Amino acid sequence: MTPEREIQLILAGAEWLRKTPKEQRPRPSIVELRERFGLNARAALEAIRMSHNFDSKEGANDNGA
Repeated sequence: MTPEREIQLILAGAEWLRKTPKEQRPRPSIVELRERFGLNARAALEAIRMSHNFDSKEGANDNGA
């Protein structure tokens, strides 16, 4: 996998996590990201971290920041 493709998949995984409520996720996040997006464990963790960053930035924007 090229580095560019890996970044695309990490971003797609982060977006999926951000949009999918926890109660609608079929499996633990790392397992789901590895199977759904073909990420390795390190990349899956990066996607999780990014999804949290997206959430915190959106929360800041909602408060007028």
